[in-house]
Amino acid sequence: MIKHLANDGPGPERTRLNFADAVTRTFAFLTDLGFLQVEASPTIVRYSKGGVEADVYHGRQSYELGFEIGLGGPKYSMSELIRATDPETARQYRNFVARTQSSLTEGLARLEALAKQYGEQAFLGDPEFFAGLESQRKSWAEGYALDVLEGQLRPKADEAFRRGNYQEAAELFERIRPRLTPAELKKLAVARERDQS
Repeated sequence: MIKHLANDGPGPERTRLNFADAVTRTFAFLTDLGFLQVEASPTIVRYSKGGVEADVYHGRQSYELGFEIGLGGPKYSMSELIRATDPETARQYRNFVARTQSSLTEGLARLEALAKQYGEQAFLGDPEFFAGLESQRKSWAEGYALDVLEGQLRPKADEAFRRGNYQEAAELFERIRPRLTPAELKKLAVARERDQS
């Protein structure tokens, strides 16, 4: 049973785009795979098959088109699906913005092609694939956190080293050790040595 939501907040300009109808046409392959459309509104269309749930959405404020899929738990974005097999393409991927009927049609066609290309195992409900996506998400989040930490600590570590505060420099460099350059690794060694003396 499809749940139609008459108004989930968007105004008439959104309604005239007929997002739900466009998704139903463009993502017809999902019904061919046995998915049922369980919700349709001006900003989201949901599909379900067994424990697999897939959403095609149109951002309320951003107007970005997106796709998410999950197996009885968290949902994974299109960029995460792409990253599972093609990390370089995933780094370059950005959600398509659609504010007109023609851009909506074009954006959904691109999204549908990507979903078919990168979502096959997800559509099959492969638990190992979803476990891999979760592991990849955790790894990416840890890497991102280290990127942020590196950006914050590297200048402080360099400044502490210049000031001759070797204990502080060593502590700060150690926290971002996996990201240190060869020159910074030498600074860390020097800072430790001088801190001990």
